[in-house]
Amino acid sequence: MITTLKSIPRIGEKTAKRLIEHFGSEKRSLEAIVNHDIASLSEIEGMTEKSAISLVLETMAINEGAGVRNFLKTNEAFEFYERLIELVKGFAHTDHARSKLSLYFPYPSRKKEKIILIQEEIQAIIQLANKLDEKELSSLLSRVKPLKTNYSIPVIRDRVIIATNTEEFEAAKKFPVSVQLASDAREIPDIARGYSYVILGAHLAGRDFPDDLDIDFMDIKKAEAWQVAPEKELSFFSRNLESITCAIEILKNIRQYLPDFCGKIKPQELTQLSSGLMNLSSDDTIKSGVDTEIDRCKSIFDRLNDAVATAESAANTEFGALIEKSSITVKGFDLLTAMDGSINRMLEKEIKEKYNTVASNAMRGVVSGLGLTPNESQYVNNFFGDELSYPIKVNIRAVEGLKNHLLRTIASRKIVILRNNARSLSNLKETAQVLVRDVLDLDVGYSIACFAKKFALNMPRIQSNNGIGIKEGMNIFLSNVVPIDYTVGNSSMNSSITKLKNAHVVLLSGVNSGGKTSTLDLIAQIVILAHMGFPVPARECEVGLVEEFYYFGKSKGTMDAGAFESTIRDFAAVANSNAKIVLADEMESITEPGASAKIISGILEELEDNNGLGVFVSHLAESIMKNTTYEIRVDGIEAKGLDENLNLIVDRNPRYNYLARSTPELIVERLARKHEDVEFYGKLLKKFK
Repeated sequence: MITTLKSIPRIGEKTAKRLIEHFGSEKRSLEAIVNHDIASLSEIEGMTEKSAISLVLETMAINEGAGVRNFLKTNEAFEFYERLIELVKGFAHTDHARSKLSLYFPYPSRKKEKIILIQEEIQAIIQLANKLDEKELSSLLSRVKPLKTNYSIPVIRDRVIIATNTEEFEAAKKFPVSVQLASDAREIPDIARGYSYVILGAHLAGRDFPDDLDIDFMDIKKAEAWQVAPEKELSFFSRNLESITCAIEILKNIRQYLPDFCGKIKPQELTQLSSGLMNLSSDDTIKSGVDTEIDRCKSIFDRLNDAVATAESAANTEFGALIEKSSITVKGFDLLTAMDGSINRMLEKEIKEKYNTVASNAMRGVVSGLGLTPNESQYVNNFFGDELSYPIKVNIRAVEGLKNHLLRTIASRKIVILRNNARSLSNLKETAQVLVRDVLDLDVGYSIACFAKKFALNMPRIQSNNGIGIKEGMNIFLSNVVPIDYTVGNSSMNSSITKLKNAHVVLLSGVNSGGKTSTLDLIAQIVILAHMGFPVPARECEVGLVEEFYYFGKSKGTMDAGAFESTIRDFAAVANSNAKIVLADEMESITEPGASAKIISGILEELEDNNGLGVFVSHLAESIMKNTTYEIRVDGIEAKGLDENLNLIVDRNPRYNYLARSTPELIVERLARKHEDVEFYGKLLKKFK
């Protein structure tokens, strides 16, 4: 077992140091590796997701005594596995699941208990998935991300702590709010008027301060974050709001069928978490609808400038119209009075009356249009000054006074709600982390369940006998495939075979494009998935576990001496007593046919002697059988003729103990029937008669 970072082969002095700096200690670093926390490991400088996965896989191999290459003995077998796991990853809804699916690999037979344990876990999640709404769950899962824990919030500029001594000032600086130092208490009102919300020391609570200031008194040196800046406490929840809320919905859905899911979280914690999140939005503000008074004040604030501009324009239009229609009749006495220079006072009186009427109408329009309260209306009464001027201008300072009043009201009510939320949620961070982590881990199994559902996979029976039995198996790399039945070695499904029913080594012959390689690939899929503990592409299947799996793909042509020697060395690896499965596709092309037949027969004999399981696809079955005295079963995929469209009619199910020849005759016949005017094809066809 791994007990120190340096006992992991990939970790040297520098990497160990980076891990400890990132996680805070060697113990926590080891926990991250052992718990397969790929996301956290990938955050380390110089550590990619791929290298994090490799690190975890190597640690698993040491701790479990088996790694990914212990079972997959050839590069082609490993590539086959990678192709399968990439297919499974395509069903993942989260990056977390895509990463963690890389940690599933086929185990050798000595890890049978591990394989069966994985089978049980996957079977349970498949049964659960069948009860859940796939569309809804997939939508929720795709919105869950690993929680962000490294975050900061900007300084809250409209909230201030006014300290009256150095000790308070130093204590206040730890909070993300504005901090001011007043050397004299008489300075406080002037400082305070620049902010929406003011915090003063508790020792000032008995003093008189102006009514237009919103002041909160507390012991600044003992104040907690949730009191001064609840936004900081809540930012963890607001920044991760979607992930946590979606995880809660997933948990509720799953607990209908699996009450013990995420058992660390008690129902009351879930209720408290849900309730606290209902008031939050993702940008650290209070969600609309939580407090109607805050919503009303925000609405007024947002509409105020437009309302003022409209009122000012309407007042000028109305005032101009009244002046244009106005006329003044000067009586004799007034005329004599005007001669002494009082004409301006007389005109001002007439115009002032019209101005007051217009201003009153404009202010009533602002009050009714914005739905202001009597207290708020008092600010509007100062929107138009007493001094007459044209064009009429609104008093900007009066407008700012109403804005400040609205902001103070919003800030005062907001901090009460935020404090209540912060106090309620501050102890639920770990709950949220456990919840999201468990839901993300759920997606790993759920992705496998979706993969199984898409391809109609079923869990194989693990048997003690050395053999494979397949009923209605379908190669998942192909579309529109015909289900096939096939068995190799000891199997309860081979009762229909009359000769060599328990043959462990088989030659598979047959027509080109008939499905030999597809059958071989189906067996490979079943072998790999079964040893991973996964369901397999067959309606029914039984598999005897083995220690090693070898896959040799089709050669791309006759090899030179060096490549040929290398290939023979690869096959020499199968000459051991370990239980194994060997699949080989048309390896006769490695050299001339005569030599190939001898080499293949020798390999088959070696497998037979060591009780290995093997299926070799070959067109040289007759020649191979002539080069061995062993009883080797030959199965065949037969072409029965041509259909009306001149396509080959092939029975994709292999026939046991049947040498199915390649069918060049049918190809020649197709050419002769397609091109009756070409005499050459007819002559070739007669050669087969």
